[in-house]
Amino acid sequence: MKMRNIVLMESSVIITEGLQKIINETPELKVQKVYRSYPQVVGRSGADILVVNPKLLREEELDKLFQDWKRENDELVILALHTDYTSAMVLKMFDNVIERDDNVSAILNKLRTTRSKNTDKGSSQSCELSAREKDVLRLVAKGLTNKEIADELNLSIHTVITHRKNITSKTNIKSISGLTIYAMLNKLIQQ
Repeated sequence: MKMRNIVLMESSVIITEGLQKIINETPELKVQKVYRSYPQVVGRSGADILVVNPKLLREEELDKLFQDWKRENDELVILALHTDYTSAMVLKMFDNVIERDDNVSAILNKLRTTRSKNTDKGSSQSCELSAREKDVLRLVAKGLTNKEIADELNLSIHTVITHRKNITSKTNIKSISGLTIYAMLNKLIQQ
């Protein structure tokens, strides 16, 4: 069984020490490094799994983290370490979520079995969007209004609104910023 290297990004010593103890007692998993803040982790690599507390990051840092690390390693798995309230939209960006109340076996199961959304084409949500919905999403991410999108794609405003409802329903993302992040992560728009 291949050793999987894990990088933790969490400011709490108690949480990181506990996770390290759980992980390092498992033969196929090893904590490679612990970072206490986002600036420390920028430009670092070598991990198979990155466990991040999303509360340590602003939205633009979270977006940059996914772009930079996933670009460097398509197979990298990024898990959220959910210790406090975090919006469902943010948690949906991660490959999986380790909850504060998870027991040892649940944590280890998530670390062992989670695969990157980028490499698991069968579960990639961008596959669920139709070609026209992807076109609409690209234009939403560029900041166009419904009327501008309708004009650009030669559709009625009602059709654009229907496509946007379908996109929201399929992705479970309601905000424009969330949809923009989704579009970038799924390589629907250029950065």
